[in-house]
Amino acid sequence: MFDDRLKKARESRGISVKQAAAALRLPYTTYNNYEKNTREPSGGLLCKLAKFYGVSTDYLLGMEEKSVSVQSDENASIFGKWDKLDNHGKKLVELVLVAEYERCSSERNAAKSHESVSETAINMITVKSSEYRVSAGTGFLLDEGDCNTEVQVPDTPAARKADFALRISGNSMEPIYHDGDIVLVKRQSFVSMGEIGIFVVDGNGYIKKFGGDRLISLNSEYSDIILDENTFVRCCGKVIGRA
Repeated sequence: MFDDRLKKARESRGISVKQAAAALRLPYTTYNNYEKNTREPSGGLLCKLAKFYGVSTDYLLGMEEKSVSVQSDENASIFGKWDKLDNHGKKLVELVLVAEYERCSSERNAAKSHESVSETAINMITVKSSEYRVSAGTGFLLDEGDCNTEVQVPDTPAARKADFALRISGNSMEPIYHDGDIVLVKRQSFVSMGEIGIFVVDGNGYIKKFGGDRLISLNSEYSDIILDENTFVRCCGKVIGRA
């Protein structure tokens, strides 16, 4: 009963399991297990789920038939705007939710570590880097053999997987990646549709989202880079995180 009610509440908002988990700051598998009825939420989380979906706890538990809205004006405003977004807008919001969830989770974990071992410094790791900045704007020269310098970044799982790091110049990938951010890159010759990668287009290097026939800027103020038979494009790697 609970799993069915939870699924109906989510679907009534028009969001995916991934989006709901990110918004609630829960691991995807944890939230998914609630809808599959393989895990039961604690009392505190039950209240949080009810508040998030604007229903009563009794409704989620199957103790009443109708979904009585208890959502705040703020939540009503957020979901009202969400319902009016097109697919591109919803995908962009999802990217921001996931990125901010990961950032907040990292900050919370770092804070907990700091509280338990207040005198312990953050471990750093050395990653190969480039003296050039990868453009989130108009492009710059980037050679495959250019990563001949090094940079110190916090020791994270993403940093350990990264083959090299690059610093962003420009704002075409806001609101997720900002001017001056250091991005961690896994070297590979292709990325899947919708993934963010490092590309060389006619000798200029960019950080963009791959859109098949184009490289997409997340900032709507910038035009996409159209790829055709006259364009030389090479993928240098997949962006797997920020330092």
